[in-house]
Amino acid sequence: MSKKVAQVIVDTLQSAGVKNCYGIVGDTLNNFASCLSRSEIKFVHLRHEEVGAFAAQGEALLMDRLTAMAGSCGPGSLHFINGLYEANRNRAPVILIASQVTRSELGFDFIQEVDFKEVFKGCSVFCEMVMTPDQALRKTVMACQAAISKRGVAVLILPVDVADSPAVDEPPFRVHVNRPVIRPSDADLDHMAEILAAGTNVTIYAGSGCVNAHDEVVALAARLNAPVAQTCTRFARKSSARRSGRASLRCLA
Repeated sequence: MSKKVAQVIVDTLQSAGVKNCYGIVGDTLNNFASCLSRSEIKFVHLRHEEVGAFAAQGEALLMDRLTAMAGSCGPGSLHFINGLYEANRNRAPVILIASQVTRSELGFDFIQEVDFKEVFKGCSVFCEMVMTPDQALRKTVMACQAAISKRGVAVLILPVDVADSPAVDEPPFRVHVNRPVIRPSDADLDHMAEILAAGTNVTIYAGSGCVNAHDEVVALAARLNAPVAQTCTRFARKSSARRSGRASLRCLA
């Protein structure tokens, strides 16, 4: 007996390192939730989906891994919206499985039909619907990859009839969980150094791009005799534990 599409999606999420999936079981999400129950991914049941969005974001940032959430059609997935906007702006790698009404009812103002692509496009780095069973594996991999590499929210819209369809027999795709290393060109770095060297009253505003660069920021602050304001909680936690006397940070935020 072949796998269902929902199982393929669950298997792909697990291979991408997902440990927990936050949401509320019911309606169009039941098939997906059933597949989760047979996997190593723990479904964390909540009283409201909005809480799940903030919980998934917190796990993604604290544990530095892709984290999932899942919602039913209509208001179920809509309730994630506030948390998704914050997660995307905080660059948290999360993925939402937004289950949808059956494809044959799309476009007819069916009960609880919502245009999720229109709703979530402003708070995501990836938002696509799985239109056919043969798209399921590829789009799930693309969603996971986008969330990890672009550091943001990926939304995978899953019609209930597609989730319950037999999956295409094909080898699994590998999700690359390591993020790419991105840096400015040497010319740009030299130009930045010239601007800083010419400055007389420099202040460093350290955001999420400074995560895991505590020592480098402290050294730069000491060299420029510059105060540092920070927005990134992970940077702040590390700095409070590793502050040194001569090159200490003055946290203004």
